[in-house]
Amino acid sequence: MDAMIKKERTFPRDIKVLQALKRRLVDNHPQSEAVNDQLKLRLTGFKGELSLNYPLTFLPSDHYIFHDLRLYDGTHHFQIDCLVVTPSLLIILEVKNIGGELFFNQRFHYLERKWEEDHSTFADPVIQVGRHTRQLRKLLNLWQIPHVPIYGLVVNSHPAARIDTDDDDLENVIRIETLPEKISTLVEGSIPILNASPMNRLTTHLLTNHESYFYDYVKCFKLEKEDFKKGVFCPKCSSLPMKRMHGRWKCVNCAHLSKSAHVDALEDYSLLIEDRITNQSARDFLLISSPTSVKKLLQSMNLSTVGQNKGRAYMLDNFKC
Repeated sequence: MDAMIKKERTFPRDIKVLQALKRRLVDNHPQSEAVNDQLKLRLTGFKGELSLNYPLTFLPSDHYIFHDLRLYDGTHHFQIDCLVVTPSLLIILEVKNIGGELFFNQRFHYLERKWEEDHSTFADPVIQVGRHTRQLRKLLNLWQIPHVPIYGLVVNSHPAARIDTDDDDLENVIRIETLPEKISTLVEGSIPILNASPMNRLTTHLLTNHESYFYDYVKCFKLEKEDFKKGVFCPKCSSLPMKRMHGRWKCVNCAHLSKSAHVDALEDYSLLIEDRITNQSARDFLLISSPTSVKKLLQSMNLSTVGQNKGRAYMLDNFKC
């Protein structure tokens, strides 16, 4: 039986925000290039995290998997890409998706990459995973979990990576295809420490102490409402804006008809502007002149509301299935 996933990986909200920014920024906006670069960077990282899915299926059923944990050690928050909990060992996985010739300099602690004409240096992920190990140890002590060893692994998921180092003893940097065997080697012969009770207690602590984090890219890029395109995108040809006609949306470019194209537009509004919308704001953003039409549209979505009459706002925090 496969390892038990205790915390699933979900599609990151910050990537959704960047995708919405790419769609909605007005043409030739000075921040467009920066948004696109950040989106590519985040998608590359998320692709690396997704690549864990297959090798983790080879782990046994007494291994618990926690994806994307963000914890607070009492002083600092720290993010763990994936935590594998076994009865005898906890393994932190720090995932990188970096191609090229990689050199882990352990004398001065940096990662050097050479790839075609590019020559870059990065912070040392070995230092990062070591810091996370100490922070997790601090939490386990606080939670009074039996003293179980913690091991940190840097896992590179890029198929076109060649790894080298100046430290012959560096054993916690691996390619992703070797992950199941590496974990098996670490666990093999070790003494079980966590029986059912502390395992359940640890699981509860990890899940209840996880804190989601939202990076405010709109604020980071110093954007205002005026920087965003208004209207409803055509789900077929991506033209903007569609027209509201007889209870449906019609694309002026390809004549595609849709009853629900406004849902994606309202999600963009919730990601970029705020998680609630009034009738007037909806008319302005969706480019509909009729208050009655907008009222019917919003009411049909079964959104929760706050306020009364003209002050009523429809909550957009969790309306998509």
